[in-house]
Amino acid sequence: MAWVGAPTPCQCPCEGEVNHLGGLEMMSRFVCVVAFWLVGAACALPANADWIGQFAHYLARETKRRNCWPKPFVCADRRTVREPFAVMIDNGWRFQNMLGDHYFADETGGLTEAGRLKVHWIMTQAPLQHRSIHVYKAHTAEMTAARVESVRLLAAQFAPEGQAPSIMTSDIPPSGWPAARVEAIESAFSGSAPEPRLPAAAGGSTGGE
Repeated sequence: MAWVGAPTPCQCPCEGEVNHLGGLEMMSRFVCVVAFWLVGAACALPANADWIGQFAHYLARETKRRNCWPKPFVCADRRTVREPFAVMIDNGWRFQNMLGDHYFADETGGLTEAGRLKVHWIMTQAPLQHRSIHVYKAHTAEMTAARVESVRLLAAQFAPEGQAPSIMTSDIPPSGWPAARVEAIESAFSGSAPEPRLPAAAGGSTGGE
């Protein structure tokens, strides 16, 4: 049953235009209802409730986060990847700056000549951030204290004024060879090296032939 006064499909030649105008009217009504609802909700809330500002702040924050992707989340992953390398570097310098048993006298715990040279190198040649001396613990606490005191007295001579040298004890045994064995190997290698000259020619030739 048709509405009174409403054009029938056969009476209206512009049916598509009428439907389009009807859609716009429905959209306008929907926007008005939503706007009315927002205004009513704002009036119903307390005066100090800035929920519109909070919502705008949320949108701005989320937009910036998406524009900065993958930062800052990738920073934690990169730091996790780099941490093992930092540990390996610290372990390497601890090995390099370790004073083992062969750097101390067995009876007194004092530094040997090799130990004094090692301490001098650490305090003068190593990078500033790695000038920490590691002393391998002896069998007794008294001998360990004697080792540390011997190292402290010598290192204090090369430390900057007003700064105490960094000396730490370690239970990790250093890996390496005694200096006497290294010297013996080097001496044997140098003694067995051939003379630095070219071998004589196997056969000669005269100038006229």
